[in-house]
Amino acid sequence: MTSEKSDFLQPCQPDDFYGSREIINNFTEQIGKIKQQRDNIHSFLIIGDEGTGKSSLLSKLSTSISGRSDLVHVVKLIPEEDELLSFFKIWKNKIDELSPDWRSLLEKVGKKKLGDDLPQLNQTLKIPSEKSYTDHYVDLFFDSLDKLNIKLQETNTFLYFFFDNLQLFKLLDLQEFYPIFSRIVKGVNERKYNFVIVATFNEKYLYDFDYEKNLTNGANIIRIEPLTASEAEIYLRRKDPMLINKGILELITNSHRSFFDLNLGVAFISSDLQIEDFVERNIQSYFELTDDEEAAFIEMASYNENVFLIEQLTAYVTHDTLKILEEKGILWLGSQYARLVQDSLLTAMKFRLTLFGPLPTLMVQLDSILNDLENHIAPSDRVIEIIENLTQKIRDRLADFAIAAKLNKITKICIEKKMYQRAYDFAIINAHQFEQINELEQAGGVCESIAREFEEKNYYFAAKLYVKSANYYDAVEEELKAKRSYSRASDQFEKMAMSLPIEKNEYAVRGYLKWSLECNRSMGDKENFERIRKKAADLFNPESIHHNYFKTMKFEQEELIIEPTLEPKKEEIQEISLENIEKELEF
Repeated sequence: MTSEKSDFLQPCQPDDFYGSREIINNFTEQIGKIKQQRDNIHSFLIIGDEGTGKSSLLSKLSTSISGRSDLVHVVKLIPEEDELLSFFKIWKNKIDELSPDWRSLLEKVGKKKLGDDLPQLNQTLKIPSEKSYTDHYVDLFFDSLDKLNIKLQETNTFLYFFFDNLQLFKLLDLQEFYPIFSRIVKGVNERKYNFVIVATFNEKYLYDFDYEKNLTNGANIIRIEPLTASEAEIYLRRKDPMLINKGILELITNSHRSFFDLNLGVAFISSDLQIEDFVERNIQSYFELTDDEEAAFIEMASYNENVFLIEQLTAYVTHDTLKILEEKGILWLGSQYARLVQDSLLTAMKFRLTLFGPLPTLMVQLDSILNDLENHIAPSDRVIEIIENLTQKIRDRLADFAIAAKLNKITKICIEKKMYQRAYDFAIINAHQFEQINELEQAGGVCESIAREFEEKNYYFAAKLYVKSANYYDAVEEELKAKRSYSRASDQFEKMAMSLPIEKNEYAVRGYLKWSLECNRSMGDKENFERIRKKAADLFNPESIHHNYFKTMKFEQEELIIEPTLEPKKEEIQEISLENIEKELEF
């Protein structure tokens, strides 16, 4: 990826920043109070959801420091999992490097460079028995900061540290970082050091990870919200009103993210790409992604987080692809976790899924079917095939339950309007939804529920769905539920057989009665098996091959007609007719 394109993926530059004017003014005012010793809280915590512009705001605030002698250092946190304390080493060495005089001062008092020893501290330090590792480490760190703060106060200088993505250390299971860092934040406030610490934190992780409330109770909290529709519209009208007509305003509003997290505004304005080109079709070529790399981003975009377990991710994305993305500077790959360094590209993919992905497309299709059903228009085979293909691409559990509810509604309407084949098709798709996420008992419940709707309306589809529900229940060892479904299926097959004129449909009658017997065999009901067997034999003339077939049938015979597996695709069953019944039944 070229550096020019990479810039589009960074948080917005301070000069491009728009919005949050009140936040910036309040921050400047608060800094003034700290310098005048009218406020003892020396830390700020920027809190917001992913993509709401925390990094952009942090960048803007870092440029708002106006003191001539003040020093600012922005830290990007991309830690290595196996070197927890290397972060503190970098922080400490940066302090040393900011001024040769201060570094000299520390050396003159006979102190080692603390940072040089940090990675090995937990092995080499002899910690007093009355102290914890955290206490001893923090005390050692402050021994160095005490000397530095004397120099800061003598020169009336403040040292500002800006930390982005503070939650990463906890998400990556770097457990020791949090107590140490939060104690340092608390100590800086209590000791009234000439230090100011500003950090960003993802809203949804904050209160789970706040260590002894040192981060929140000892900080000025800055909350940042996504741009409102009116704010985004004002910005677009200033930059390029034509962008509003390209759908970007709707894109921003629906995503609940900040325009500047992605900095797509600059990308759109400076390029000839249309919204459809950038998001839907040309994103692969624009960012020079291979098919595998694009697929990797689409997979990542299906999650809500920006940190991914390698084990989970490599189930769908090859490790080689992840390594290539790391080499391109897009992905940080640890031993257990992966994270998008250029996380704004992931945002672009999320936009793409939001607008053109299988879930919104499926929901639109289902709503269209509901509208057609109100006008007594049955969905075509092609529409049902599209619905089936879309549902197979969705693995999100919450989405599956939402889709299932809508499919259930469509199925029941189809039954009411006597579109029985269509109702059966949708019921099977609904069951497959739950099968994909391994909710087999739910799948059985779906089939059983719709089968009840079919009772006394269409024996055949009721029986078929009861058998499927029994198969699902068997798979999860729900024996009582499976027997209940087999029993109802047997009843429906028996009623179907009795509803047909035997003179014209002897093979169809034989087939349905045979299925009824197999249901009783599956649930071990010998009494009903013998009742139906005798009933079936008496239906046919004693000279008939069918009479002999049922008369000689044994309960113990191991002949299974009902397969315990489900067909991968919908069955091609036409509306019920005697000819179709005879073609479908197997003997």
